[in-house]
Amino acid sequence: MKYLALSTALFLVACNGSPDTVSVDQETGDSALAALHLANSGDGAVLYGARSFDDGVYTFTDVVFTDMSDSDGDAGAEADSGDADGEMSGNVEFDEIRAARMVLAAPRFDETGNVIFDRLSIEEAVFAEPEGDEDSQGGFDSFVIETPNAVMVADIARGFSGEDVDDDETDPAAYRFGLVSLEGLAIDGTDDESGEDFAVSLTRFALDNYDGEHLDRFELMGLNINAVDAETGPVRITLAELSMDGIGQSFFAPFTQGMREAMAEQAGEIAEAREVSANYDPMDAYDAFAMRGLDVNVGGILVTMDSMTASIDETRDGLVGVSEMTPLVVRPDTEYQLGAQMALGLGLLGYQQLEFTAASESVYDVDADRSYTRGENYFELTEGFRIETEMDVSGILEYSRRAMSLSMAQSEDFDVAEMLEPLMLNRLVLRIEDHSILDRALTAGSAAQGMSKAELRQQAAAMITLGMLGAPAEIPRPLLTQLSEALVGFINDGGAVTIALEPAEPLSVGALMEEAEANALDFDSMGLSITNEPADAE
Repeated sequence: MKYLALSTALFLVACNGSPDTVSVDQETGDSALAALHLANSGDGAVLYGARSFDDGVYTFTDVVFTDMSDSDGDAGAEADSGDADGEMSGNVEFDEIRAARMVLAAPRFDETGNVIFDRLSIEEAVFAEPEGDEDSQGGFDSFVIETPNAVMVADIARGFSGEDVDDDETDPAAYRFGLVSLEGLAIDGTDDESGEDFAVSLTRFALDNYDGEHLDRFELMGLNINAVDAETGPVRITLAELSMDGIGQSFFAPFTQGMREAMAEQAGEIAEAREVSANYDPMDAYDAFAMRGLDVNVGGILVTMDSMTASIDETRDGLVGVSEMTPLVVRPDTEYQLGAQMALGLGLLGYQQLEFTAASESVYDVDADRSYTRGENYFELTEGFRIETEMDVSGILEYSRRAMSLSMAQSEDFDVAEMLEPLMLNRLVLRIEDHSILDRALTAGSAAQGMSKAELRQQAAAMITLGMLGAPAEIPRPLLTQLSEALVGFINDGGAVTIALEPAEPLSVGALMEEAEANALDFDSMGLSITNEPADAE
C-alpha cells in the first residue's frame, strides 16, 4: 500500500484525450504541490531534475520514484531501497521507476480544502535498479489520471510522500475519475524456481469515466504473455481485445463490496455491512462486451477463438440480450507432453480437435418483471452434441435485490432457498442432441473393453433399468418409466432427449429447493416430462 497510486495504475488504463484544464495561478499551484510532496525534489519518494510552470501546468523532467516498498518509511532522496525491492508478479523486482517526464495540470484545493488536480501523466518510464545498475525489467509509455476525486488524490499524495499506508486508511471503492490509463506496458523477468525467462506486454488497459455506479468503458488491448514451464513447456497467451461498455451498478455493487471485504480481511477486521440502494437496478449490467483474438498455448494445448460478443439493448419488447461465440477451437501440439496426451484422448473419440460454438438471445420485460429466451440458445460441439435451452422466469427484480442484500449483509446464515423464493419458474426446457458423440463414445468403449457396440448398448440399458428400481419411492413410477425409456432410446437410437418443466402455475424456485431437500416434490404440479426423439424421426 506504500505506493498506492502507481501500484494501482499498473492495472488501469485509458483512452485518448484530456479534459479542459482549470486556470490555476502559480501561488495556488505551489501550495498544492507542497500538499502532494512535490514542492522540492526529494520531499518524499519523488526525485526530479527540473520543474517548470506554464499556464497552470507543471512539467517535471528526469523523474525518479524511489522506495517502492520500503516498509520502514525512510523516504527521501537519500533513502536506500536496495534491501527492500519492489516486486511485481512475484518475479520482477525493481527499486525505482524512472520517467522522462511527469506532467501535472491544475493542482489546487477544492472548497473543503482537499488537494485535487485535473490531470497527471507519467511518460517514458522504466522499472529500474538503483543508479549505476543499468538493468531494466521493463516499463511503460504513459500512465495518465484525469479528474480524480479528492479521495483518490489523497492516496496518490500518500504514495508520493513515501510513508507507510495502512489498508484501513484507503478506500479504492470511493475513487471517482474521468480516466485512468496505462499504455505500452512491458515487463521482463525470470522465474525464481525454474530460472526461465518470461515477458508480459500490454498495449493499453483503460478505465474511462467512473462515477461510483457506472463506468463508461473498460478496455484491455494487445495482451501478450510468453513464458516457459519447466515440466509442460511453453506458456503463451495472446489477447487482442477485452472490453466492456456502459458497465452499471449490478456489476459494481458486488465488486465494491468484495473490495471492502478483502481489505477488511487483510486488516483482520470484518467489513461493514451495506444496504442495497433503493434505486438498485439488477438489469443495469453493461451495454456491450467483446473478447477478440484469443490465442493460447499451454504445454502444447492450443486454444483459439476469434470472438465472443454480447450486448444488451433497450427495445419496444424490453431489454434484449444477445451473445455469440465464434468457434472456440482446442487442438493439440504433439511436440509437447500435454499436447501429446490430449491428442491420444481425442484420437480415441475420433477427433483431431474440438470446436465449440454458442449463441443466446433473451428478453427482459420490465413491466412484467419477466425474462424469457427467444431465437437460438445453444452450446454445441461440432460433430459431437448440441445443448439447447428455453427459459421463462419472473420475479427477477425482487430475487436480484434479495440476492444482493443477502450477499452484502455478511450473514453466516445465508439461505439460498430464501434468496430464490421470489424467482418464479414459468417454463424450462433442456434439449440434448446427439451429433455423433454417442457413437464415438461407444466405439472407444468397444475398443477398450473388447465388446461390440451393441453389447455396450445392452449393458448401459440394463444399468439404467436397475438404477430406476433403486429410485426413491417419492418419485412417481410413470415419471421413472419416462426417464428410463428416454435414456434407453437415446443410447440405442441417438436423436435427442428433452427434459421439460411446464407447470400449470408459476413455481417458486426457492420452494422447489425446500421441497427437494424434504423429499416432498410435487411432480404433478411441476409439469415434468422427459422424452426421446429418435434420430430417424428428425
